Amino acid sequence: MTFWSRLRCALARRIAPTTPAPPAEAPPPATLRPYDVFLFPVIDYEYRFQRPQHFSMELARRGHRVFYFATEFTEQGCNFDLVPRLIDPSIYLVTLPAGENPPNIYRDVPNECQLHHLETGILRIKKQFKVGATLSLVNYPFWYPLVKRLNNNIVCYDCMDDYSSFTNAGAPVRELEPTLVRDADLIVCSSGHLQELVRQKGRESTLIRNGVDPDHFETPPPNLALEPGLPTVGYYGAINVRIDVGLIAFAARALPEARFVLVGEVEDVDVSQLRALPNVTLIGEVPYPDLPKYVHAFDVCLIPYRICGYSLASNPVKTWEYLSAGKPVVSVRYPELEDLEGCIRLARDREEFVQAIRAELSGDDARKGRERQALARSNTWSCRCDVLQAEAARFFPKVSVIVLCHNQVDFTKASLASVADFSDYPNLEVVLVDNGSTDGSAEFLSEWAAQRAYARVVLMSTNAGFSAGNNAGVRAASGDYFVLLNNDVFVTQGWIGDLLAHFRADPKLGLVGPVTNRSGNESVIPIHYEDMEQMAYRARNYTRDHRGQRTRLDAIHFFCVMIPRRVWEQVGELDEGFGLGLFEDDDYCMRVRQAGYEIACAEDVFVHHHPSATFGAFEPTAYRDLFERNRRYFESKWGPWRPPTHRPGVQVD
Repeated sequence: MTFWSRLRCALARRIAPTTPAPPAEAPPPATLRPYDVFLFPVIDYEYRFQRPQHFSMELARRGHRVFYFATEFTEQGCNFDLVPRLIDPSIYLVTLPAGENPPNIYRDVPNECQLHHLETGILRIKKQFKVGATLSLVNYPFWYPLVKRLNNNIVCYDCMDDYSSFTNAGAPVRELEPTLVRDADLIVCSSGHLQELVRQKGRESTLIRNGVDPDHFETPPPNLALEPGLPTVGYYGAINVRIDVGLIAFAARALPEARFVLVGEVEDVDVSQLRALPNVTLIGEVPYPDLPKYVHAFDVCLIPYRICGYSLASNPVKTWEYLSAGKPVVSVRYPELEDLEGCIRLARDREEFVQAIRAELSGDDARKGRERQALARSNTWSCRCDVLQAEAARFFPKVSVIVLCHNQVDFTKASLASVADFSDYPNLEVVLVDNGSTDGSAEFLSEWAAQRAYARVVLMSTNAGFSAGNNAGVRAASGDYFVLLNNDVFVTQGWIGDLLAHFRADPKLGLVGPVTNRSGNESVIPIHYEDMEQMAYRARNYTRDHRGQRTRLDAIHFFCVMIPRRVWEQVGELDEGFGLGLFEDDDYCMRVRQAGYEIACAEDVFVHHHPSATFGAFEPTAYRDLFERNRRYFESKWGPWRPPTHRPGVQVD
C-alpha cells in the first residue's frame, strides 16, 4: 500500500460521506472563531483589579477566549495535570509547570529547561482547547522568551509601567525588555510618558490609556462603607513609594475637621505619621466589588502621587473611577493628568493641594457630578478595547485560500480536511475552483462550501488549466492576501498565520511558500515520516527550531504560495498561455522579481505535498510534450531556463 493510500484510509472515517437519518433542518453553516487571547501578566488575576483583568473581561465579552497565566508556577515537569480554572465567562486561569526551582517572574530570566516546561504547558492548553490564532498580551518582559516560541501568534507588549524606574527592577527588565520592545508585533502604552520612553528606544506605539467600567461605579450602592456626617477625603489603591505620604499627612493636619480615609495595602513604605493622626484611617485592601461603597462615601477623592518615574508613567485607573462616581478629584500636577484640568483640580505644591481640597469640600453641585460622569462614560474600558481590537485587526488581514481541483476527489477531501482543521485563522476565506472535473468533485466542493460560511465555489465547465483556474479563483476572492493551494497537499497547524508573519517581517517579500517533503527546489527539507500523525510531530519539531527563519529562493513552486493582493495587482494574473500547466509558476516568479520583490520559503511552515496528483495521470509522452512546449514558451520570454536545485543532503525520488 502506498503512502497516499494509507493516508486516504486513515482519513476515510472522518471524511467519507455517511448516510445518517436526515435532520429536521440543515444545521447553519460553520463560522470562524475569533482569535484567542493569551494574557501574560504582571499581576495575578485575583490580585488588585486593574488593566489586565479589565482587558480580559472586555475581550471575553466580545467572543474571545482568554487564557490568563498565573505569575507563579508549579514544580511539575513533563508529566503533569494541567487543569485550567474557569474564573469568568470565557476566561481561564492557567498555572503553568516550570520544573524544579521555578523562576520568579520579577527577578529571574527563565532558563532553557524552564522554558521547555512552560512551552509544553502552553502546547497542552492549545491542544486541549483547540486554540487557534492567538493574540498574546504581554504585560511584563519575563514572558517574552516563552512568547516568541509560539506559532500562529501576534505579540502585543501592553506597556503599563516604567519598570526600569522600580527600585526592585530585576533581570527581566534589564535584559529582556529591550528585546521585547524591538521585536513585538505591536506595542500599546497606558500613558504618554511611556509612549515617549518607547519612542526613545526606536519604536512607535499606540496610546491606550486606562478606563472605567461605569456600570460598576456610577450608581451609589444602597449601603455605604462609612458612616455619614463628617466631610470625607478619600483615596484607594496601593500605598507604596508612589504615594506622597508626607503630602497626605500635611493635608490632614491642615484640615482637622475632615476625615481622611485611605483604602489599600501598605507596601514597603513608612506610614507611621499617618497612623499618628486622629483624623486619618487606614482601611487596608478592599476587593474590587466593594470599592463603590467607599468611593460614594468620599466627598473629595485624591491622587496624592509623589512625582517620580513611577507616577510620571502612570495613568491612574482610579481617576476615571472617581469621575464615574461623579466625585470631585484633587491631584498633584503632572503631565498625564494635564488634559483633565478643569474637570479635576491640579495642585503644584502642598498649599495648593490643601486649598483645592478645601474648595471642593465647601460645596459641589449635581451638574458638575453629571459632567464628570459623562467624561468617564467616554473613557470606558469598552472604548479602550475598541482601540486595542482595531490595532490587533491589522495583524489578521483577510486571507483567501484558492484551492484548484481537477478530478482526484480523494486528494481534495484529504486536503480540505486539513485546511478546515489546521488553518486556525479568524479572517479566512476559502475559494474552491473546480476545473471541469468529471469524478464528482464539483458536487463534493459545493456540499463542503455549503457547510461553511467562509467558503465559496467557482465551477469551470472545462479544464481551463492551472493558470486560468487560479485566476478565476483570485477574481472571486476578497482577501488582502491570496494563497494558491493545490488539492494534493496537507497543511499543518497555524500555517496561514505563520506565513503572514514573514510579510510583516520583510515588506520586500512578494511571494512566500512553505518548506515541504516533495517539490522541485530548495524548499524540500530532509524529513521522513510514515503517516500524518508522525508528519505533524516531525514537522512541528523542525518548524519550532526554525521560528522566524526563511530561505531566499529564485523561484518557488505554486503547490502552496502566499501572495499579497497589492503584489498580485501590480504584477498581474498568471499567464494563461501555459495552458494546462507547467512553468507558469517559474514565469510568475520572474515577473515578481522583475517588479522588485523577493521570494522565500518559510522555514517555520511545513506543508506536506503529494507530487503530480494531476500530471501523474498523464501519459509519459503527453507529459513530455507539454513540458517541452511550455519550456519553449518560458524561454521565449526569459531566455534559457535554469533547472532548480535541492539542498545538500536532500534526495527526492
